[in-house]
Amino acid sequence: MAVVKNIKKGEPLKLIPWLNEAGEMEKQDKEEAVKEYKKIAAVYPLNEKVYDRLMILFRQLKMPKDELFWIHKAIRTFEEKFKAAAVKPSAKIASISKSLIRSMGLADKKSKSYYLPQPIARWTRRKELLEKRQKA
Repeated sequence: MAVVKNIKKGEPLKLIPWLNEAGEMEKQDKEEAVKEYKKIAAVYPLNEKVYDRLMILFRQLKMPKDELFWIHKAIRTFEEKFKAAAVKPSAKIASISKSLIRSMGLADKKSKSYYLPQPIARWTRRKELLEKRQKA
């Protein structure tokens, strides 16, 4: 909490000390650490460590609905990041790339990739396991 309290108006928040402090909170009070990680996720939405820690804490606190919510939120956030980062190549390059990817077996006939980038693949697997566990 000292990191948050010491911030002057307009000064950016320091991620590393804030994460370290939240990590120390985990040892004392997991629910307070969850609140702190939620604040960090609001300020730094593209930091995968924050989402990982939230998912772990919710699993330890036996709160599967909250864990599932944050898994969905993390996947959505990172999918948007990857879509925004995609550069639109020329039509000729796109056509050749799609043909190559399909011929190598890395995509289906509609050029949808079989593989997801990390950390989305890891979180998708975690989501499937959690949903399977909830049904059982």
